[in-house]
Amino acid sequence: MRHDPARLAQLQQLAILDTAPERVFDDITRLFAKTFSVPIALVNLLDDQRDWFKSCVGLPTTESPAATSFCEVFFNSLEDLIIVQDTTQDERFARHPLVVGPPFIRFYAAARLVVGGNTVGTLCAYDMTPRQITAAQTLGLHAMAAAAIELLDARLAALRRE
Repeated sequence: MRHDPARLAQLQQLAILDTAPERVFDDITRLFAKTFSVPIALVNLLDDQRDWFKSCVGLPTTESPAATSFCEVFFNSLEDLIIVQDTTQDERFARHPLVVGPPFIRFYAAARLVVGGNTVGTLCAYDMTPRQITAAQTLGLHAMAAAAIELLDARLAALRRE
């Protein structure tokens, strides 16, 4: 759950919220957007009130409220990867305000980012057009999410050594 104290403590231990952009996260996000040919891609960290974007392609903001989070779905699922080809056809998203209203999101793909057994964020992408993805793209999403998790794990290890 989004408000789980252990999960939030793990996120705080990363000391990553509200930090400056980092090229390595930006590289993952740009690669994800290019691989999926989508206008929006994020490395997204989920605190109790918001989704904060460590890296973002295609949006002018650095965060969004938890109330409109697509990634909230990971708190009610055991899946590590969620791909929704057409949000209007998926009961989890069909009535979402960003599906029925601007910007009319039609495609969502995301991978869970887990550190210390806790979901701390997602690597996610959005499009305003429904789309299908290939098996190679799915493998790519797994690989990019693994790279993001490795970066977060390395950050935590470095902080613990200090």
